[in-house]
Amino acid sequence: MKAQHIRMAAAIFLSAIGVWWFVHDIAWPEVVAVLGTIRVEWVAIAAIALLGEFLIRALRWAILLRPLGVSVRITDLWAATVIGAAVNTLIPLRAGEIAKPMVASRRTGLRLSTLFATNVMERVFDLLGLVSILVLMVILLPATSGDDLLVANLYRYGSWIGFGTFTAMMVFFLLATRGPQARGAFERILSVAPEPARRPFLHLFDGFVLGLGSSRSRTSVLKAAALSVLMWLNGAVAIWCLFQAFRVPLPFAAACFTGVAIALTVALPQAPGFIGVFHVAIEKAMTLWGLAPHESKGFALVFWAVSFVPVTVVGLMAMWQEGLSVREVQSGREE
Repeated sequence: MKAQHIRMAAAIFLSAIGVWWFVHDIAWPEVVAVLGTIRVEWVAIAAIALLGEFLIRALRWAILLRPLGVSVRITDLWAATVIGAAVNTLIPLRAGEIAKPMVASRRTGLRLSTLFATNVMERVFDLLGLVSILVLMVILLPATSGDDLLVANLYRYGSWIGFGTFTAMMVFFLLATRGPQARGAFERILSVAPEPARRPFLHLFDGFVLGLGSSRSRTSVLKAAALSVLMWLNGAVAIWCLFQAFRVPLPFAAACFTGVAIALTVALPQAPGFIGVFHVAIEKAMTLWGLAPHESKGFALVFWAVSFVPVTVVGLMAMWQEGLSVREVQSGREE
């Protein structure tokens, strides 16, 4: 409990710093003027697209559970997914990772330990989706002149990181689908890295193999991978829709870049609602692409709203139908 309290304090501190950084120099009249000119229909499309992410997540989860030989309804997994997302917004320190399998267990009858085994698999597939969007960003970057430092650096470093990590992910999947006997080969590959850096990757590998169980269906892995790429592409499309809402002529590569920035941002410990750090990260990402400060802040406010408000409302409605309270989720995490 002491460690949890320390993480909670750190999360609130980071968010407080983020809120102060975001608002200390904000020009509210200019921000309000920008918000008054946005095209609401594009904001609505972005919100719908972001809600669609959770349907894709439910479809992918069903594929990951298929080797267990248990038939699950997509609606049950979707309810568990949106409830988990809502709880992540309302309670800090990723409490939704407890709520999601809790609801799925109640609805499907599967054991919590079985559902938790798919968590690592989902994280691995999310990483694949993230890397795929990074690679897509590099491919779609517009032609640049010598003085466009941002695009030049994104192309240079994004190429090395994106394609290198994508290749590493392919090796990971190839070895993981061959079974536990391939762990030795994976360890030999990791031997070039320092000892502390090997442990999290070995943990991912073991968790992924455990999640696969006795099934080594590469078809299922490919389907889950395709849905992961689609999910992250869907997020980039939602961001591009917000570009249209704000009438900013940014390329789709900028939407991919922003999607990567979001993923790195929400991984940090934050107060409930992802307030502060999220806003600063999006504001700085937009400023890098040439938006004025008041435009960047307005974009960050709208992006936060469409990212968290709709799914939180839908998740709370699903939680009410489930007869589950936020306090029960909090109690379950503390046990």
